[in-house]
Amino acid sequence: MAHEAEDKAREESAKASQKTKETAADADKKASEASSKASEKAKEFSEYASEKGEELSKDASNNYDKAKKKAARNYREGKEEAKEKGNELSRNRDNPVVVGNALIIGLGSAALGFWGYQKHAKGELSWEVAGITAAAVSAFAVGDYYLSQYLFKEKFPKK
Repeated sequence: MAHEAEDKAREESAKASQKTKETAADADKKASEASSKASEKAKEFSEYASEKGEELSKDASNNYDKAKKKAARNYREGKEEAKEKGNELSRNRDNPVVVGNALIIGLGSAALGFWGYQKHAKGELSWEVAGITAAAVSAFAVGDYYLSQYLFKEKFPKK
């Protein structure tokens, strides 16, 4: 009976050992498959990221080129417009309206600056005074604009 129990224990031990080996082999196989799948996914992601990076790089390059062309075009247009305005001013330099406006702007700016400095030096310059002065200058500018337009149209046309 002891001998039978010993044989049965050896048999069970052999079965357990075999089962452990099978389970270990199965786990090793599954780990290898999982590793292969992970490597494959990593490679796919790497390729995808590389493609997206190249795509974004091309888009950025295209956008940069477009912006550069637009900036160059705007620069040329602005330069041409400034040249045109300068030529218009040059053509009309003997027009009394242009001369009068130039004098008003020059003398008015100097007088306003001197007056503002005096107020500041006396400590009388406040936001209220500055606001009232800005409103007066704005009202004068609007009146000057409409008077100039009238004079350009009726008395001293632009060249």
